[in-house]
Amino acid sequence: MPRPRELEVNRTTVLRRIDKFQQNLNCRIFDRGQAGYVLTPEAEKMITAAREVENTLFNMQRQIAGHELKLEGELRVTTTDSFMLSMLGPHLASFRQNYPHIVVDLLVTNNILDLNRRDADVAIRPTGQPEANLVGRRLCDMKFGIYAAPGFIANMGQAIFNERWIGCADSLAVTPIGAWFDATIERPNIGMRCDSFVALRIAAEAGIGLALLPCFLGDHSALLERLEVPVDELTTGLWILTHPDLARSARVNAFVEHFTEALASA
Repeated sequence: MPRPRELEVNRTTVLRRIDKFQQNLNCRIFDRGQAGYVLTPEAEKMITAAREVENTLFNMQRQIAGHELKLEGELRVTTTDSFMLSMLGPHLASFRQNYPHIVVDLLVTNNILDLNRRDADVAIRPTGQPEANLVGRRLCDMKFGIYAAPGFIANMGQAIFNERWIGCADSLAVTPIGAWFDATIERPNIGMRCDSFVALRIAAEAGIGLALLPCFLGDHSALLERLEVPVDELTTGLWILTHPDLARSARVNAFVEHFTEALASA
């Protein structure tokens, strides 16, 4: 259950709305215990039924959208800030030139959006193995390296894993990169954490510490140097993905084909 702060109302308002909700339904939805409010068995059944209806609606929406044959309208695309900064701009421009009637709604986030729920129609993101319920193409390999500002490197010792590092937070912490940090770098050696590779690069450029970065991002920084320390085990794939129900949509197919050709040689 969301907290009052998340709902942007005070506790009294939440309690009043819960009581009113239950009165309108003439049914008890919540029981109040020592740990707070919990759902009653009747409420659990209602939520299960509501989720089934919701999933049916999402399925219908995807299937209808998947039969769209017009090269026009909105297309929701999700990707990360690092890809947007380093790779996608020119290809988005050429796509716009080729398909002027398709409006791309670009959702830049390091969180993984749910394509089943149509949070987005297409995703361009790194993954070792895409979800089984999605279809797509592996565009290229994404390699990683260890980077730091020249001034930081000049003052470093030989044992780089005992130096000061910039670690991963939130959405990056649950990735293979975050797992590498947990297994390789001791907590006292992490002086800062970031939830995006763009922020990691900026922090490394400022001399805050060593950073593990995608090579396409780190190699293009004039303020960083890559250390000769291999991390080949972190190489992963860059994928363009969609839901099978949307794969035949003219808009989706045009976007996938365009970016497959554009990024396959990246």
